[in-house]
Amino acid sequence: MLKRFRSAISAFHHKEGYITHEQEIADKKFIVREMSTNDIKELLQLEKVIYAGELPWARSAFLAELYSRYVHLYLCILYQDQIVGFVGIRLFFDDAHITHVAVHPNFQKTGIGSLLIKEVEAFAYRQHCQTISLEVRISNIDAKRLYRKLGYETKKRMTQYYKIGNEDALYMVKKVE
Repeated sequence: MLKRFRSAISAFHHKEGYITHEQEIADKKFIVREMSTNDIKELLQLEKVIYAGELPWARSAFLAELYSRYVHLYLCILYQDQIVGFVGIRLFFDDAHITHVAVHPNFQKTGIGSLLIKEVEAFAYRQHCQTISLEVRISNIDAKRLYRKLGYETKKRMTQYYKIGNEDALYMVKKVE
């Protein structure tokens, strides 16, 4: 019964093909494209750099998302053929949930994070979602600032949400317009 219900939920949304494109940011040319399973090894290496050796997502988590029957979009951005950032979003009913946003430290504060988030927001809009949600570490001041700048509002604090460090998270939501 639950499987049929989940299939019915997915029927409300239609996954579109993402068109790879070039984007210029600060006089540098980047390629934005849909993520594939071939990228996972490089994504894990990128996570180690971003998260000081920790891996918030294992290979299996990336595989589960990329093969999920729920409508989703996972994008990566490349500079000189190297992945320097990525974002993921999964749809559930009328909410699009951002599951992961990561940008290499050398490319943070350049507009890449904003670009990636705006790409998945446009996807959520085309899929007729009403809201976009995400969680962010309490200590991640730069990310919280970016999300607020992009129109996300804090709805609640989630105690000990992150297993690594038992850190609290903020649950943030933005209305799709």
